[in-house]
Amino acid sequence: MALVPLDIGAHIFQELHQPRKTFHIGQSSIDILQSYSTSGVAGCVWRSSVVLSKYFADNPSLVHDKTVIELGSGTGLLGIFCYKLGAKIISTDHKDYLSSSESNFLLNGIDPQVHCKALNWGSSIELFLSENNLPKPEVIIGADIVYVQDTFDLLKKTLLDFSVTNRSCKIYLACQIRYDKDEKFIEDSKEHFFVEEITHSFDSNIRIICLTINKPK
Repeated sequence: MALVPLDIGAHIFQELHQPRKTFHIGQSSIDILQSYSTSGVAGCVWRSSVVLSKYFADNPSLVHDKTVIELGSGTGLLGIFCYKLGAKIISTDHKDYLSSSESNFLLNGIDPQVHCKALNWGSSIELFLSENNLPKPEVIIGADIVYVQDTFDLLKKTLLDFSVTNRSCKIYLACQIRYDKDEKFIEDSKEHFFVEEITHSFDSNIRIICLTINKPK
């Protein structure tokens, strides 16, 4: 959501500046336009989105034929891949950064007017669902959205508000834990969610966690 500098290696920096990349994940090939110079981190593909896509490729039933809402969609890679797995995907981001997802959905032959929606974390989820005529989500997904501490409270509120609309909703987050504050976000989430760490072999630097809202006391 925010354009902030990250400490990244030279080889990753070069990848972020490739204007167009093709990703081969599972049985799908996805073309992605990147725009680091104009959109910053929101205009690039980060490893977490690739890792979570690979996890869903191995477990397609988690998203197939389900209403899936993506938070902080960035380039839209993860949402596009879920669409190809048969998900009823809605990819969301702040209105100022949504154009990257819209361009890539269109590039891959998917109508962005249907599948890309602006959403500010912390805003009314009930209003968002009703204004866009959307059903309650069955799955929430997000890749590398845990990194700006100033947004953590808003992100937690948004995850909780979505979960309250459907208490069986599952949340899948993939993230690289770069700082203690990132780890603390996960620990603090246990106040409201059952947090499950998912084992995978795609990238040892990327963690996948599944959150489900705690039962009311």
